[in-house]
Amino acid sequence: MKIYDYLIIGAGSAGCSSAYFLHKEGKSVALVDREGIAGGASGAAGAFLSPLPGQKNIYNSLVNNALDFSLDFYQELLPEAVDKKGVLRVANDNFDEDKLSQNSIKYDYFDSKKLHDISKNFREIEGYFYENAAVIEPIQICNKLTKGCDFYKMDVKELVYKDGFYIVDNIKAKNIILAQGVSSSLVEIPYMKISPIFGLRVDVKSTTKVPFNIHKAISISTNKQDGTLSIGATHERHDSAKMECLTTCDKCSFYVKGDDEQVKSLLKQADELIKLENLEVVKIYKGARATIKSYFPVIGKIVDYESSLKKHPSIQNGTKIPQEDLEYYPNLHLINALGSRGFVFGPYLANILTKNILHNEPIPQEISTGKLFYKMARKSKF
Repeated sequence: MKIYDYLIIGAGSAGCSSAYFLHKEGKSVALVDREGIAGGASGAAGAFLSPLPGQKNIYNSLVNNALDFSLDFYQELLPEAVDKKGVLRVANDNFDEDKLSQNSIKYDYFDSKKLHDISKNFREIEGYFYENAAVIEPIQICNKLTKGCDFYKMDVKELVYKDGFYIVDNIKAKNIILAQGVSSSLVEIPYMKISPIFGLRVDVKSTTKVPFNIHKAISISTNKQDGTLSIGATHERHDSAKMECLTTCDKCSFYVKGDDEQVKSLLKQADELIKLENLEVVKIYKGARATIKSYFPVIGKIVDYESSLKKHPSIQNGTKIPQEDLEYYPNLHLINALGSRGFVFGPYLANILTKNILHNEPIPQEISTGKLFYKMARKSKF
């Protein structure tokens, strides 16, 4: 039975990034996943790295700080898997002209004439160009992140904790990090309600040269180094109370049909932005991204909800109990709810989590497990 310092359950962007930073600190690390490295939503992701416009607030500051960190990180880690050419954002219902123009991020305004000067294939559109944006190759990145770590393909159904170790099949680990995305958690975390959001990505070939990423309701990548373009969108939120993710979306009965209509809609929306000549669909990817209601990601030690309320029932009345005095599952951490920004958040959050675990550096309250615990505990009648 092999013993590791850390066993990470889930090998998407969150899990692979966590493996990288822990291994870099000299820890022995293994990952397990039922599908493989980047075998789920992360491998299906369009992997667009873009800033979040709008007047400065806690959430877009988090996104944009993560973007700066992760773009630099990927360019140093594997430059050949990164195409950094910026993004043109076209106004839509969620991001209107005011929100795109009145924000704290530097941009250039491109009217239709300027876009036609860049490429005659642009439709009659205008938009806001942000230089600090890229598209990456997710599977290449995840494989690079996990170099030096062991990987086991298995579907973990339960965790057994005995004599200071977690036991999973023939693996023993001193610590566990849950990076499970939309899959059912292996421990009770009632204060974190994951909602899967379905995403679709189509890789295509075209003789059109797309000078930079384009985003409206859907995203179109620049021509990548393998000659393809990625076209992607997030389509719908599931009701997680009614659906449990037991496999990847490409095998799920909910999505096994309807490819033609989904792809047709995606390509139609892309054509409204730029004419893609001699278009050929190469591959279709599907994936469910994990989010919570607030859209913030979540990292940190996993609070034992029931034990904490039994020990400190006054929390329900608003008493401020220090986070370090709560009850936690032993040596158990999580990194989850990265949503459609998995590769923006992945390295940034994994670095924070690693520093917290190994060096006791604090986790920002807005992304901590503690914040969600307190929010639910103060509303509950335990």
